[in-house]
Amino acid sequence: MISCQNVSENKPTFVNTKHFFEHEITILSEQKTGIEKQVKYGAKTDSLTMYDKVNWEKELQAFTLIDLAKPSNRNTYIVDSSNYPNQIQIKYTSTENKQSLKTVKITKDLKYNIKVIEAVMIKTNSLYQSFNKLRYVTDSGFSIYGKQAVKLGDDSEYLINAKFIH
Repeated sequence: MISCQNVSENKPTFVNTKHFFEHEITILSEQKTGIEKQVKYGAKTDSLTMYDKVNWEKELQAFTLIDLAKPSNRNTYIVDSSNYPNQIQIKYTSTENKQSLKTVKITKDLKYNIKVIEAVMIKTNSLYQSFNKLRYVTDSGFSIYGKQAVKLGDDSEYLINAKFIH
């Protein structure tokens, strides 16, 4: 399924992040994992706790957009890997300005299990620019930071921090 392979210059390895998050949604749903979520939008802060009936497909929707395994991505990312004493990190950096998924960093343990996925997405058009930084920590939770600058309106900023309740 999802494994780390040696990264060569000619054939980099692309982790199937979309499949990973679909699998996480299934596991979290089957285990009836709850969520403790804090949302900050502008100056307002709200919190929510759900112990059951969490719609994990909706909660992790932003993460399923991280789709590194698409064939069109094969020639648009530089792949770099680093080995540390207790973990392996693989970083994907886009080489094309048109690509909204700018960077993805995946941290795995020494058994090649994914522990953390971090991504930066930037979208720009004639009306607005949006910036999103996503961080998913297996068995722990996730965070999503977003900022949108609109040419004819007010800028907006939000932060979502969520912890899993097992």
